[in-house]
Amino acid sequence: MKKTHLLPITLLATLSSPIAMAQFSGSGELGYSNNTGNTENSALYAALKMKYEQEKYLLKSLIESSYKSENGDETEERYLLDLQADYFYSPDKSIYSFAGARFEQNKFEDIDLDSTFSLGLGNKFVKNEKTEITGEVAIGYQNTDFITKGIDSDSQTVGIAKLIASHQLNQQVSLLQDLSITTGAERTKFESNTGVKVKVSDKANLKLSYKYRNNDNPAAGAKETDTQTLVTLTYDF
Repeated sequence: MKKTHLLPITLLATLSSPIAMAQFSGSGELGYSNNTGNTENSALYAALKMKYEQEKYLLKSLIESSYKSENGDETEERYLLDLQADYFYSPDKSIYSFAGARFEQNKFEDIDLDSTFSLGLGNKFVKNEKTEITGEVAIGYQNTDFITKGIDSDSQTVGIAKLIASHQLNQQVSLLQDLSITTGAERTKFESNTGVKVKVSDKANLKLSYKYRNNDNPAAGAKETDTQTLVTLTYDF
């Protein structure tokens, strides 16, 4: 099966789109480590979030890439593209419907391309000066193509639930928590992203993150659970 390279194509398409030329906001995130000596390893994590908002709708995207190697052997290669369009029904933008599309490649989970398309409803049920909590529920279709030849792709109808929360402890420190579950007849995937963000300037932040992903029916030879601890620098624009 021919492997699809999402990240370069996605970056080019995003930057050349009409939305990129309009006024928008977003953030970039980057983390890198390199060790030499008895153990040689390197790790790179990069993410780009963008959003474009009008009175009645919001367009947002996430591009994420992570890579690791140890003693010359690659141990992680993962790419993610997550797109969502929200349409608001209330003046405070707390109630909305949305359409989403998510694409993932993960070499060490034997995933050439995992595609999920969804339609759902969202509610920002807590919003004040310090805290925001949003819940989303959706139904969708998921198709998974595998890297290993001879393994047929599979597809399933899925239910999706998400919880997105943030809390500002003070002017410098914020807590972040995202939870999501995607479940169907073939497999269930659960993901948790926990973060602490510390402001170092008006636009720059230092971020400590812990990512947890679980797939209860992975490809043969792949583990059910992946975890990732990151220290990154983010820049808002």
